[in-house]
Amino acid sequence: MPATPPGLRHLCRYEAFLDPAVQAFGTTPFGRRTTVLITGGTVEGERLQGKLLPGGGDWALVDTQGILHLDVRATFCTHDDALIHVTYRGLLHPYSRDLRQRIESGELSEEQVYFRTAPRFETSADRYTWLNGILAVAVGHLTASGVAYDVFEVM
Repeated sequence: MPATPPGLRHLCRYEAFLDPAVQAFGTTPFGRRTTVLITGGTVEGERLQGKLLPGGGDWALVDTQGILHLDVRATFCTHDDALIHVTYRGLLHPYSRDLRQRIESGELSEEQVYFRTAPRFETSADRYTWLNGILAVAVGHLTASGVAYDVFEVM
């Protein structure tokens, strides 16, 4: 008999503001590589609130099928000054350089875009060490200034 599927509990929504100056490496043997830097952001949730600090980024790769592979490192600073290191990998497809414009024009709906990540958290702050031991999944959304994620703890 199969196990009962896990539940999800909302952890937070965070928005990352991204530097519009993308570091474009062109097509490498692994795909089209770009680096996008985080300039700031917000973190809002019942159990986790604060801001996203500048300095993180996404070391993204678009493969030959047009799938964008996210590789992100970021730092949350909570409302009570705890630092939380966040890393995640994820997928965004169908990806194109004009994806935001295609959604805004109505050519594509957000429901037609698969934008999912699996954040992991790391902290030494006693009041947030519970984050070190959870798995999370997130649904991404494009915003005017970057991206936003609704993050859920896997129960």
